[in-house]
Amino acid sequence: MKYAIVGTGAIGGLYGAMLANAGEEVHFLLNSDYAIVKEEGLHVISEVFSNIHLDKVNAYQHAADMPVCDVILVCLKTTSNESVLPSLVQPLLHDGSVIILIQNGLGVEADVAAQFPGTGVAGATALISVNKVGPGQMHHLDYGDLEIGNFNIEDAGMIDRVVAAFDRTGLIAKKAEDLNTLRWRKLVWNITFNGMCVVLNTTADKLLADRATYNLSKEIMHEVILGANACGALLPEAMVYDMLQFTIAMRPYAPSMKLDYDAGRPMELRYIYENPVAMAKAAGYYMSKVDMLLQQLLFLSKY
Repeated sequence: MKYAIVGTGAIGGLYGAMLANAGEEVHFLLNSDYAIVKEEGLHVISEVFSNIHLDKVNAYQHAADMPVCDVILVCLKTTSNESVLPSLVQPLLHDGSVIILIQNGLGVEADVAAQFPGTGVAGATALISVNKVGPGQMHHLDYGDLEIGNFNIEDAGMIDRVVAAFDRTGLIAKKAEDLNTLRWRKLVWNITFNGMCVVLNTTADKLLADRATYNLSKEIMHEVILGANACGALLPEAMVYDMLQFTIAMRPYAPSMKLDYDAGRPMELRYIYENPVAMAKAAGYYMSKVDMLLQQLLFLSKY
């Protein structure tokens, strides 16, 4: 199959490079990095796998110059979906193409499916620590697991084939049984640590090293689980302890929203905070601590 990477940043660069290194045909859409990647290739420095240097890259600066592809992996921030995604993805589609959103948040698949009627859409969550450290250069710190949940792809075997391709890279990939549960499970971590790291100007490891913020993190995670359960995603309470221990064991890492805020970029508030708060409330449960965190983030986003 032909793969397109829309958004060759840290996530898209790493996953695309690993697919290409494993022998898949991958086409990369780039912006400011185009000239350097075209000349020098893509580099992945990994603390987990062998380093990768793709000398010759199928690199493009304009989507109109790319071939149509079978699988379009969207690795942009959701803040770009409404404004630029249609113009980037439409030229890449044929009748059997599917769009897989390696993005964060709740409700993103429905909105993208409405933008591309007749095209199958799936959502994916990435358990990964990776930073872009230069043009076409990614530093992979830890993990890399990918899980894909179907939204409206009619050919269910397509996701199996994509999972198999990622498995051949050495990553752990699997197909989720339920997209709603997949999205809420990731939100338990994202809602808690993205927002708190921005509001308190810190990193997740420091939050969990302090008793007060450790307890607050735990309370917010419990609240998200109750919101998830109200929305039909039956997440166990025990996952809070497991996720806290997982986070403590991680290498010190600033979440993506903290990096965006520090760089003056828009934060992904709609899908990570606004939609979950509204959907849980509509289902009968008010996530009050999450809503307070949202209001603080909305304030910070204005100044």
